[in-house]
Amino acid sequence: MTPSDSRSRAAESATDTRVESGNEKRLRLENARLAAELAKTKAVLEVVGKAHALLEILSEGAETARRRPR
Repeated sequence: MTPSDSRSRAAESATDTRVESGNEKRLRLENARLAAELAKTKAVLEVVGKAHALLEILSEGAETARRRPR
């Protein structure tokens, strides 16, 4: 192994580190995006659940009103 081989490998190693850092940054950004999307989805599901419960209550009230003799 010559000194230039050693420098070449060191340069490759530094390049690999930069690529890995870029990849890590990309993964962190994707993770943040997905976490935000998950939070939004959870909030929407909570609203849909509450709307469902409200509609169920209103539906039960309408059935009771129809059964009452006038």
